[in-house]
Amino acid sequence: MKKRIILAVMLAGCILSVTGRTYASELNISNKSLDVSESQYFTSDVIVEKYRLYKGKLQYRRWNETKRYWVDSEWIDVP
Repeated sequence: MKKRIILAVMLAGCILSVTGRTYASELNISNKSLDVSESQYFTSDVIVEKYRLYKGKLQYRRWNETKRYWVDSEWIDVP
C-alpha cells in the first residue's frame, strides 16, 4: 500500500514538472516588434515529455508538439 502511495506522489510530481517545462519552452513573440519586410519567421520546436506506468515501472518518452512525432524511438525507464 505504501509503495502505491509513493508511486502516485512521484507520478503526480512528474506530471506537474512536465507542465512547467512545456510552458517554459514555448516561444513568445508578443513583446517583439517584427519587420513587415521580414519574410521568414523562425520558431523552436516544443518538446513535451509523456509519462506512463508499464508493468509497475514509470517510463517517459519525448513528443515533438510542433512536428507531431516521437523524438525517442522507445520508452525510457525513469531511474
